[in-house]
Amino acid sequence: MKLLDTSVLIRILRGDETVRALLKELDGEELCTTTLTQFELLSRAYHRGLTKEAGVIRRLLRSLNLLLLDASASERASQIMGSLLRAGRPVNAIDVLIAGIALDQEVNELITCDNDFKIIERVHGAPKVILLP
Repeated sequence: MKLLDTSVLIRILRGDETVRALLKELDGEELCTTTLTQFELLSRAYHRGLTKEAGVIRRLLRSLNLLLLDASASERASQIMGSLLRAGRPVNAIDVLIAGIALDQEVNELITCDNDFKIIERVHGAPKVILLP
């Protein structure tokens, strides 16, 4: 299972050709995202009053397996944040929660455009991150 982070979904919504090519390569793979990404995407749409865009976002999210933040994933995220803080490398808390969900759900790869996830991978050792240009 491969997790698509918020940054990748934004690029999909914008019609980015690099990401479209990647999706063609991933055809047949189980793709997922998280309820935190759902929150990030929809809150931006609601903030800007973009009702039509919110519908497009919902359709995109329905095409993916949606992973939840539960107690187990929260525990994993807490371990990640502890590692980051001990190393003096704190990152965005939502990214840490997404990484916790990925580890808890045994996601094979987390695909992102956000360098915070590479920091998490380097400091904590997981999850495996594919950083797009």
